Amino acid sequence: MNRIFLDMDGVLVNFDEYKDVCGLSGDEVKKLQGAYLSMNPLQGAISGVHSLIGMGFDVWVATKPPTGIAWAYSDKASWIFSYLPELKRKLIITPDKGLLGDEKDFLVDDRPHKANCEKFRGTLVVFGTQICPDWQALIQYFKEVRGVRIYA
Repeated sequence: MNRIFLDMDGVLVNFDEYKDVCGLSGDEVKKLQGAYLSMNPLQGAISGVHSLIGMGFDVWVATKPPTGIAWAYSDKASWIFSYLPELKRKLIITPDKGLLGDEKDFLVDDRPHKANCEKFRGTLVVFGTQICPDWQALIQYFKEVRGVRIYA
């Protein structure tokens, strides 16, 4: 079974919305205790994860913690426990996503220049680009990977 590793910020969690509403920089948000607990899921993310699981993929969360911010680890884990409890045992918090997976796996990340994503041995899917702008497009991509026929 192929694994899909999903990044949190900008893929599952609407980090930018929270940052904009609070009027803070990304670095300021990362240092704010409890910030992740107040962030909303990105539109389509929760149902999208359920769709990927339903397609037979082994779905994991792989998130890079902000360096030196201890509570961010537990805040990120609490977010997953709240919104995607089925992934509570499939959460990887790592500064190096290049260590994950093999050639058959996928990494979905919106900032591939971070966390050593370019060293990921499988397929890197860059979220938020013209090719994969949102969850609807991401689900379509994985339906094609699975060979599911789509009738329009």
